Amino acid sequence: MTTQQEFTDYQIDALKELANIGMGRAGAKLSQVFEHRVTLNVPNVAMVDEDKFNSLALKFETGSPIVNIIQQSFIGEIEGRSAFIIGGHNFADLVNILGYEEYDAIDEGHQKEMLMDISNAVNSACLSGLAEQLELDIELTNPSIAAFNTPNSALKDFFFKQKHQETHQTLLFEIKFFIKDINLYCDNIISLKISSLENLRNALERLL
Repeated sequence: MTTQQEFTDYQIDALKELANIGMGRAGAKLSQVFEHRVTLNVPNVAMVDEDKFNSLALKFETGSPIVNIIQQSFIGEIEGRSAFIIGGHNFADLVNILGYEEYDAIDEGHQKEMLMDISNAVNSACLSGLAEQLELDIELTNPSIAAFNTPNSALKDFFFKQKHQETHQTLLFEIKFFIKDINLYCDNIISLKISSLENLRNALERLL
């Protein structure tokens, strides 16, 4: 059985529904943190090959030419990583909402801390929610900044590097958020290691 055959259309649909529930939790967390309405897109779940990483960079649309990327790995019964892309934001607005001091808006260290706080909150809700539904144990590692205040065009280079760190295929979850009131765009791209797919498939079969 090849990797591509390991998930049927029915299983992929079930994973989309589970991801949608996890995304709802993450959206609720963001709404609580920012005290603004969060718009969620239907999550995309698919087996992808290397070429998909290039198209992901081209698909990210933002009202700002500057983006930030926060990476966070997860380990346990399923393993992988999240690339959390944030664009369109203004640190002067974020400090007021997140409870930081005004001078933090111009301090690079505190700016990075804010970004990692946002990413960690979303991943904790989304990934933990998915694992809980599948009755799988996972643990999030500490987030790290992969790109800071970087031109949007640099996303192509980031995903080019990412695709060469993966095996031929992987299971990818793509989750988009948008907070219109503060012009915040978030694209959370979660990829699972090939070695984790069997555990995921078995957990999904137990659930179904």
